[in-house]
Amino acid sequence: MSAVSPRIPITFAPEGVTVRVESGTTVADAAKAAGIVIASPCGGRGVCGSCGVRVLSGTLGEPDHIELSGLARAREGVRLACRARVVAPVEVRPLIAQPRARATGPADPGGAKPALVAGVDLGTTSVAAVLIDARTRVEIARSSVPNLQHPLGADVLTRISAALDGEGARLQTMAEQSVLDALSACAIQADVSLSGVKRLVIAGNSAMSALLSGIDTRPLAAHPFTAPAIPRTLKSKLLSDALHSGAEILVVPAIASFVGGDALAGLVATGMTTSGAAVLLVDLGTNAEILFARPGRLVVASAAAGPAFEGAGISCGGPAADGAVSTVSVAPDGRVGLEVMGGGEPLWFSGSGVVSALAALLRVGHLDASGLMHAEGPLEARYLVDERGVAGLALGEGGGLVITQLDVRSVQLAKAAIHVGIESVLRIASCRASELAEVLVAGAFGFSLLPADLVELGVLPMESLAIARRVGNSSLDGSGALALDKKLTDQAERIAASAEHLELAGPAGFSEAFLAAMALEPYSLE
Repeated sequence: MSAVSPRIPITFAPEGVTVRVESGTTVADAAKAAGIVIASPCGGRGVCGSCGVRVLSGTLGEPDHIELSGLARAREGVRLACRARVVAPVEVRPLIAQPRARATGPADPGGAKPALVAGVDLGTTSVAAVLIDARTRVEIARSSVPNLQHPLGADVLTRISAALDGEGARLQTMAEQSVLDALSACAIQADVSLSGVKRLVIAGNSAMSALLSGIDTRPLAAHPFTAPAIPRTLKSKLLSDALHSGAEILVVPAIASFVGGDALAGLVATGMTTSGAAVLLVDLGTNAEILFARPGRLVVASAAAGPAFEGAGISCGGPAADGAVSTVSVAPDGRVGLEVMGGGEPLWFSGSGVVSALAALLRVGHLDASGLMHAEGPLEARYLVDERGVAGLALGEGGGLVITQLDVRSVQLAKAAIHVGIESVLRIASCRASELAEVLVAGAFGFSLLPADLVELGVLPMESLAIARRVGNSSLDGSGALALDKKLTDQAERIAASAEHLELAGPAGFSEAFLAAMALEPYSLE
């Protein structure tokens, strides 16, 4: 009879959560058991260096050759959670992590439960939820948690590929759990029970909605791309068991292939299709969506921007939560100002913080229009080059927060995709930029991002500077509105049916336009 292997404790700071695992378990698998989400954009292959953890005490097993190679993208003194293995008692702190919320029980066992409805924005990087009192029509809580699908890829294409390789059921479960985690965080915040939720509406991009619904993702896997036939009603035992008995769970339909229900919910939230003016909506997500509306015309497109605008895929990036740097300033004398969400210690850059940092570095000359970093400037003493030749600038005290040359390139790829998307949509719509009455900037990063920074970096055209308005997470606001008012569902479907879809990569000259749009400089469409 073989002896049972003793389990080894691993503790995750700052939560202080300890789990016991078998020797040889990866830190990433231990984190899952602890309910700690650690981002892994490469799907756990050890090549992106983004799932770093710092060892606070104890030791981890020796790194293998894959981890040593992957650490080229990681900060000094860290290990990769997807490769490092537990061999002795150890305490680690993930560089970027967020604990999963736990479902709450009834908060008012002796009184009447409030009648609730809920909306969810099922994003590629993060999942946001809002709880609304159905009687008063007042929002009582909103929250955001990481999308648990992240270990299987940072973007929709890698997750579609994973689904086609047999991971569909796992991705569906991860999506359901992510939705429940976001709702549970709201319930904890409002001190209510999810059993009071009688109607839930979920909006996501086409891939996220298809994976959540457990349907075939092949329509999104090869050209010509088509919108998947997403069922209106979601059948999920996990969610149904947590909500009110008989609760209605709906998924917002997609408009086109990669223009999903999140875009449709955003149209509902902003009312741009009924404004009577020419309006442009730019949703800066991992799968960015660009929508133009004026009376009698609706043109939509999607751009594979990557997760940079959501703070992911960035060496010191993370979610828009307490501890995130939202705004950066650099004075001519080298003083650096960091505005931190929650007012505490700066821990990482949110998407808006990354954009703000690049705009600030551009102004003082540490960045040029090509995206190349320079040592010369007020922050010369903070200029770093690691042993692999990757340049960076330390913006936090002690060198803990760094913007690297690779981060700049990630933002350039994202901004180029959106730049070309805006230009293409307006051209097809036969609308000059000067004719726009309003440019709405949406995204889960919140209201910290400054339109002036987007114009300076060349994300939005110069003509939008005076008319740009931040609308926050319009997908979440729209899903909440749809949950509250059933009549809006029919209206949304009529809007979707009227849309003209533009496939950005199809037209000749796209590659040339994309490369030209990489420059970090203002541009005009006039």
